[in-house]
Amino acid sequence: MENNANLLTPLELLQRRHSVRAYSEAPVPPVLLNKLKATVTMINTHQHGLKFQIITDDPEPMKAFSRSYGSFTNPRNYMAAVVDTAVENVYERAGYFAEQFAIKAVEIGLGTCFVGGTFNSGKVKAQLRAGEKVAFIVLFGFPLGKEKILAKLTVKFAHRKTMTAADFFEPTEEAAQAMTMFPDLKLGLEGIACAPSSLNKRPVRVVLKGTGENVVPCAKVEEVTPTNLVDLGIAKFNYNYATTTECAWGNGASLVD
Repeated sequence: MENNANLLTPLELLQRRHSVRAYSEAPVPPVLLNKLKATVTMINTHQHGLKFQIITDDPEPMKAFSRSYGSFTNPRNYMAAVVDTAVENVYERAGYFAEQFAIKAVEIGLGTCFVGGTFNSGKVKAQLRAGEKVAFIVLFGFPLGKEKILAKLTVKFAHRKTMTAADFFEPTEEAAQAMTMFPDLKLGLEGIACAPSSLNKRPVRVVLKGTGENVVPCAKVEEVTPTNLVDLGIAKFNYNYATTTECAWGNGASLVD
């Protein structure tokens, strides 16, 4: 699977990632688990305030939240997105680098699912220091292929709202002209269009700021909440990954710093 993934463009790899709710009971082999651990180690080493932790064979965080557990099959492996809440832009950065983790999982043939409010954070087997919390978890494992009926209904409900790349640009009616002026913008918006979002709210919008040659695309959310900022970070990663650019941190900041 990893060799096939290497033949995909960045956008195609982003599009391959989708929310997997049914997992096989087969354990993730050590060789693949070590690749994920290496990704997490790299993130934690270079990103202040992020203490991501991988936990395997532990269904308790999902099982303890009965309304969520029924829509998942074998959710036993997860990456706990532990953050230091005192660090600036930490929720945004957590979303950004958790999506990097998810894409690495897809590269090596695994499925993933971001889980925000529908898990019991008190049951997460992560080490926490003062001021740290589990912002969300990312489930991972081999997709089962045959999901429960309830899981299928959940997926159908979650994806009921179809949005095009242009819908993520403001003002939407000027998206076509903007994408003509800035060739990378279309690719970046297509990346954002396939980004996961809490409750499928998809609150992130891209706007152009500046004048003349200094015009740059920027990403923002209207309502600043931890959940929306996580979504902002995920969207920024997808934009940057699709266009091979780097962003600035902060709500409304440039996507091509």
